[in-house]
Amino acid sequence: MSLWLREIRRDCARGCTKNVVLLWLVLLPYGLTGFAIGNHIQESERLLAVGNLEGAEREAKLALSSPETQALAWAMLGTIRLQQNRNQEGIECLEKAISLEPKLVGARMNLGNAYSKLGQTDKARQAYRDALRVRPDSTPARLSLAQLEASAGNHATSLQVAEPILVALRRTPEGILLLAADYSGLKRKSRLALLVGEWRKLGEIPESKTLEFADILSRNGLLPEAIEVVKGQASANENPSFETTFALAGLYARQGNTKLASDYYESALKQREGCVPCLRGLASIARTEGDTEKALAYLIRARKLSPEDPDVQFEFGRVCLERDLFDDGVEALEKAVALRPDNDHYRYVLASGYTSLAHYPKARVLLEGLVKKHPNDSALHYAVGAVLYLMAEFDAAETSLRKSIELNADQVGSYYYLGLIAEKSKDYQAAEQIFRRLLKDHPEHVPSYAWLGTVLVEMRKYSEAQPVLEEAIRRDPSSVQAHFQLGILLGRLGRQAEAAKEVEISRALEKKRVRELNRLPRILP
Repeated sequence: MSLWLREIRRDCARGCTKNVVLLWLVLLPYGLTGFAIGNHIQESERLLAVGNLEGAEREAKLALSSPETQALAWAMLGTIRLQQNRNQEGIECLEKAISLEPKLVGARMNLGNAYSKLGQTDKARQAYRDALRVRPDSTPARLSLAQLEASAGNHATSLQVAEPILVALRRTPEGILLLAADYSGLKRKSRLALLVGEWRKLGEIPESKTLEFADILSRNGLLPEAIEVVKGQASANENPSFETTFALAGLYARQGNTKLASDYYESALKQREGCVPCLRGLASIARTEGDTEKALAYLIRARKLSPEDPDVQFEFGRVCLERDLFDDGVEALEKAVALRPDNDHYRYVLASGYTSLAHYPKARVLLEGLVKKHPNDSALHYAVGAVLYLMAEFDAAETSLRKSIELNADQVGSYYYLGLIAEKSKDYQAAEQIFRRLLKDHPEHVPSYAWLGTVLVEMRKYSEAQPVLEEAIRRDPSSVQAHFQLGILLGRLGRQAEAAKEVEISRALEKKRVRELNRLPRILP
């Protein structure tokens, strides 16, 4: 039985007991009994409990005829109106009941519930406090007030309110969920973990509450505990529900156990054919494992099932870009952005797709729009600078790149493009300095080897350039730039045969690159 209904019943029991004596005395000459009229309230409460709102309303209205049961009748009518989602009428009925009998705790609680539902937190808080003032020992009123404070983010206040009933709270799912929310909000991870032991002691628990508790645990990094809680729910049922199976899949995925996560996602997919979140989960695992072809297969299925889902379109588009399916990727990303235009991540990845297709002006518009929203984001300034460089707008590019470095001195890409700009401007000394510093701090940045070698060749520092270019080729044998510059260097040193070989390699690599770009397949015609 819900806690608010228990308070209504307590109100009815106390009110009807008192009224029976009075009504026997007042109505006996008319051949009636107080029990008969008091029974209208009891019958209304019974009908309300089984969901018969029409019958409950009829009985409550009958009880309005007597001043002795009028307050309870208004309380019942208010409760019924709330059940009918006629909130304002319900509030008016409850306030009428309270004005007739201020000690009706159940009516005050339902008034608080109504205000809470309407988002009127201050009024709801006052209603619950008034209920506690009337009956300080009311566990439901104290729980409702604590829950209200927790939902408002006032977790310390919530715990303070709940302090007198902590023992009782640990014996119910609602109570443990309240404490879990408060401990989570206050970052008391150890206290939160201790609640798992209390959860195990509970009897049969509604699945929705188990999953809610597991979600709080997982969000606080208690993944093994969350899995234990959900598996306990699963073991309680011979055939675990889809919701439980899907929850376990997500928890194992967050834990990094891709094998079990995949197994549970597949099981959930069998339980609910056409489960798009299952397909997305499987695609995410495949992508994490580097199998973008498999990820794409799952996302194609998800896209057919839910073509208007922006997340599906985005994930499909992103995987397409990773597989060099640029046309398909950009098409899907454009749809994702159209469906969810305020999602900055979608817009950023779409800008990346435009850049891959050399649609630089479109990429620039998107990125500059993001910079306006996030002026202190170093990565965005870098991205704008890179696109402006590709558009040969070197002065504007340099401004964006330097702003990026100002915001984050370790923005590697910005130094790289500044080096490229210096090279294009024939400021070879500045370019050399930039690339040498970049490689000193980040020796893993492979493209910088080829460009440092290029700058050294242009400066005729051949003895320094050769080992740098050879290192570039060692790190990236497919570098067109490194092979070509090494060919030029060798030719200038009079080693024509070796030079011709390097130039031929660079030309072959360039032709292969162009062929691959021209042959980029599309999934859809």
